[in-house]
Amino acid sequence: MWVKNPHCAKSAYVLGQRVMLCAYGDGTKQRLILEVVLVDKFWFYLVELVSLALIKTPTIFNRFSLIGKKSLVRVNV
Repeated sequence: MWVKNPHCAKSAYVLGQRVMLCAYGDGTKQRLILEVVLVDKFWFYLVELVSLALIKTPTIFNRFSLIGKKSLVRVNV
């Protein structure tokens, strides 16, 4: 059950929304929001940093990362 917190601002992005990473290597920067997480009154967004279809390497253990709002830009489709 979702409980509204009057002291918390609304999330800037929603699940499944397309975003761009502000700065991330040479690969494609467009990503989907896979999860929205509230941590200590701040919203974070789970995105896939490295796609298995694009890069196959045994050195990458965690393809996903929680990213803050300031590191993302909304994609208008």
